[in-house]
Amino acid sequence: MEQILVTIDETQSLASVRNAIKMLRGVVSTSIIKNVTKPTEEEKQKAYVKDSLTRAIREMKVAKIEGRKLQSVDDFINEMRGV
Repeated sequence: MEQILVTIDETQSLASVRNAIKMLRGVVSTSIIKNVTKPTEEEKQKAYVKDSLTRAIREMKVAKIEGRKLQSVDDFINEMRGV
């Protein structure tokens, strides 16, 4: 089943638009989703940090399982400084 997202101007009656869509051939159901907001910069940063840490932990576990030596903190800092 496929879906179509319809964005409605706040000045329009949701009920009348929903009823009109329901009358179209092939429409199985309609749903109203309100207050779709974009994430704030802080939420984006938190999601990025969480993703980065999750990846780092996963890589650390894989390295441990494979018996690979991990990079030391000092080596990492030197690499970031460009030394």
